Amino acid sequence: MKFTSKKSIVAALFVLILVISALPVFAQREDLQTFGKEAYGEAQAQYQENQGPVVITGKVIKAFLGILGIVMVILVLYGGFLWMTAAGNTEKIEKAKKILGNAVVGIIIIIMAYGISFFVIDQLLKAAGTP
Repeated sequence: MKFTSKKSIVAALFVLILVISALPVFAQREDLQTFGKEAYGEAQAQYQENQGPVVITGKVIKAFLGILGIVMVILVLYGGFLWMTAAGNTEKIEKAKKILGNAVVGIIIIIMAYGISFFVIDQLLKAAGTP
């Protein structure tokens, strides 16, 4: 059990290092400064730079729910991996079923939270008169 948790910690750290090492590459892109200005025109791009607190809050909520969704997908994959490598051990199968069940419930909750937050943010934007 201890060996498996050490492996998963090392794997998670490796993935984290890969993700963090890619960030400076994105920072060097010059076209990211003007991304979207060609498609929406200069007026739309200026509007997007001066966003209100409702739009910013909506983006933060969307990013947070997106991260939670990624975590839940990783849990589903982990539960499936445990089940496939259980080799008939009923304790490992039960643990995998529990992880998969909890991950599916988590995904359902995240989808419902996204729908509710999308509706609330949309109504707030309509009430504020923001297009």
